Amino acid sequence: MAMKLPWKLVVEWISEGEGCFREIVSVLAEKRTRFQEVMVAELSGLGKSLVIDGKVQSSLLDEHWYHEALVHPVMITHPRPRRVLVLGGGEGATIREVLRHRSVEEVVMVDIDRDVIEFAKKHLGEWHQGSFNDKRVRLVIGDGREYITNAARRGEYFDVVILDLVDPTEGGPATKLYTVEFYEKVREVLRGEGIMVTQATSPTLTPRVYAVVKNSIARVFRITTPYVTYVRSYNGLWGFVTGSDKLSPKELSREEVAKRLRERIGTSLRFYDEETHTWMFSLPKPIRELLETIKDYATDKNPVYVPV
Repeated sequence: MAMKLPWKLVVEWISEGEGCFREIVSVLAEKRTRFQEVMVAELSGLGKSLVIDGKVQSSLLDEHWYHEALVHPVMITHPRPRRVLVLGGGEGATIREVLRHRSVEEVVMVDIDRDVIEFAKKHLGEWHQGSFNDKRVRLVIGDGREYITNAARRGEYFDVVILDLVDPTEGGPATKLYTVEFYEKVREVLRGEGIMVTQATSPTLTPRVYAVVKNSIARVFRITTPYVTYVRSYNGLWGFVTGSDKLSPKELSREEVAKRLRERIGTSLRFYDEETHTWMFSLPKPIRELLETIKDYATDKNPVYVPV
């Protein structure tokens, strides 16, 4: 018996030869910007969601699984994060999580698309929760790589750099934000015990991309630490990689994570705690073998792409 599909769908390619169909219950807002198609919609199974260029970027169901996993491991690992640079993160949820840390004095958020920021301010209040209006936030509209290059030239330094970027797609705006040359620029703006983290796509859906991102960071930083979380909106495990010359989140004990969370944040988070931290950095054997097997890395001349 043939299944009758709903007439309005988000059809998203999640790996080569594999796609995901999501019913759009209702469209709440949509806009075509200079760089991308942006939509906020009620999606079946996920609820209110942000969709960019046909890919689900975030949903109220589990955005905290992603944003807390991205932000808190590196923030907790740094002894005293005061200045933080965020590239991307248009919804405002990444800076929301950074601002939970009492030691933070300034957050510089750089996003290429002003229209997405204004769109988020208006339609994604559950995500940003007013974080754009925090006096510690300095919003810069511009190209992230250009900003970091200029920051290095003028001697501007950060304790933590968080790369909350869209996936690297051929011809997309973030392609050259996953290369060795770019990570070299990131290293230049990190001071002392500085640490960076990037979202790195999925180790199960796009395993080669995940490994290539890890390898690219490893060519620049002395310590490279991959980890994962689960995000239903993204159809499986999602990967992250940290880079630092001195620090690794994996080296923190469960007790130390709990202690730092109490001292620096005070309130309980929805997803991340000391047990979650331990789980995220305990990679399954197939992922460890993947990272040991694939040796490729990305350069400006030979970038890495996810399927679209």
